[in-house]
Amino acid sequence: MDSKKADEEIDNSEEDENDSALDSSTSYATHETLYENLPNIEITSLTGSTNEHEELRIMLLGARGSGKSSTGNTILRCNAFKSDMQLSRVTQFCEKASGNINGRPVAIIDTPGLNRISLTERAVSREILKSISLYTPGPHVFLLVMPVGNLTNDDKSMHKLIESMFGESIWKYTIIVFTHGDRLEGKAANDVIACSDKELRNFIHKCSGGFLFFNNKDTTNYESVTELLKKTETLVAINGKSCYSLSFYPASERKVREKMEKILEKRKENIAQRERELVIYCKTEQEVERKKRELWRMEEDNARKQAENPAKQKLPISLAKRHTSGRKSST
Repeated sequence: MDSKKADEEIDNSEEDENDSALDSSTSYATHETLYENLPNIEITSLTGSTNEHEELRIMLLGARGSGKSSTGNTILRCNAFKSDMQLSRVTQFCEKASGNINGRPVAIIDTPGLNRISLTERAVSREILKSISLYTPGPHVFLLVMPVGNLTNDDKSMHKLIESMFGESIWKYTIIVFTHGDRLEGKAANDVIACSDKELRNFIHKCSGGFLFFNNKDTTNYESVTELLKKTETLVAINGKSCYSLSFYPASERKVREKMEKILEKRKENIAQRERELVIYCKTEQEVERKKRELWRMEEDNARKQAENPAKQKLPISLAKRHTSGRKSST
């Protein structure tokens, strides 16, 4: 009995230690550790260790109505993505827009919103996974966009869905962006998180990129975007300047994506020819770009279907004739 009590005391003391880093009554240095949730790397070393000319690929993930598209617009300082305050899904397809943060080239990939695991959500996850042309060879960082507040059951289901899509390593490449930063009302970000429930705090620790708050209503305040760039640069450095490549995906998804890439590689010349035709027949550059996106969506959708269901791929003409003639003779 005494040994059991001793074990319980050790467990409790460990919990207290973990919570102390999140307690609003602790020192400022501890708060800073929570807020960054990253090793203390000098900015000068970061500048030297990353390729400043390479475009940073940042993928937005989150629930419907979380403010993903608005966050993307805030980062790029323009209305690149359609957004509104309704809970209906505004973003139906993955979209990419490019710009820069303080002179650094950045590509933002907006995605349809995820909420719960259902047939609809599986269709959404498929849309995200099949749009490989938008973020090849892979995102450098994922931004998980969430409204300020404790974790809900829908949040937990969404996190499981994200992990099933991309693999467990995704959290090593993730920064949490809390939207509705205007609700802080002057409170320190660390104090707000320190007073949140333990599940949220544990989840923050799980994400290697830490967290920050965005106020998408105030588009003139660019401090949070500058802070995001610093966090992104730091996380890229920590991850060895690598992006989230195919090797991190679950085995089943890896196989599908490898097949997709082979199918698209075989179709490359045909796709390029059709893109050239678009330039001839479309009247404006905007129409050309729109038609190209539609073309790639269709090609990737077909490649995904073939990769997922190889038995349903179209047979070569000679085999198809033999197959149909065999059926006729048997009747």
